[in-house]
Amino acid sequence: MTMGDIADIAGVSRATVYQKLGGKAEILKRLAAEHGQPELAHDIDDRILQGLLDTADRHGFRAATIDDIATAAGVGVATIYRRFGDKEGLIRAFIASRAPVSQMMSLPIGSGSARTQLRVLIQFLFDYMSEHRALVRLVHSGSAEDRSYVQALRDADTSTFARITAFFRAQQTAGTMAKTIPPEDLATNLFGMLYGHTVLADGRKTTEAESICKGIAQMFETQMIGDAT
Repeated sequence: MTMGDIADIAGVSRATVYQKLGGKAEILKRLAAEHGQPELAHDIDDRILQGLLDTADRHGFRAATIDDIATAAGVGVATIYRRFGDKEGLIRAFIASRAPVSQMMSLPIGSGSARTQLRVLIQFLFDYMSEHRALVRLVHSGSAEDRSYVQALRDADTSTFARITAFFRAQQTAGTMAKTIPPEDLATNLFGMLYGHTVLADGRKTTEAESICKGIAQMFETQMIGDAT
């Protein structure tokens, strides 16, 4: 189930779902409460992961303690150690569960026109960054020390930035995009534009999601050549 699925079934835009109900975790939590469902093991894990995010949002990932995370999650310290081993194990699990890389692998990129692939990628990243503003802000705009700490626990070769760079490099190799701008710079520019319209906007422009994504795509389409046009 994706936020897009929920929006389609409800007959509203994704932005409306985010504004009225929050992200998917909040929707599932609300449904469980309304129907009197017992808390499942994965719900406890979700609470711990959210507790980590809430704590890191206040203190940073490096300074966050297991005690603080347990308090924020409403669980015992032993529960965190039993489920995740230690704080580094918890952060690695957090990155694995919240990072968009695994979802990006299932996107229809590699088939269809270059323009279509680009727009699918931009829409996906816009939706992800809109839903996970706090996480994206922490990972990319936290203190230098905190960014280094988190990046040391990540696999740089499979990061979101690496995937975006790989997309642009593949287009240049295929001859559907000009090679005048390095793929790393294209990835940086794309991420920066999306960051500005999601994290920095803090929800103020989500109702314009479709036009924003279209406008961003058109900027990069000026670099496309051959069958991409």
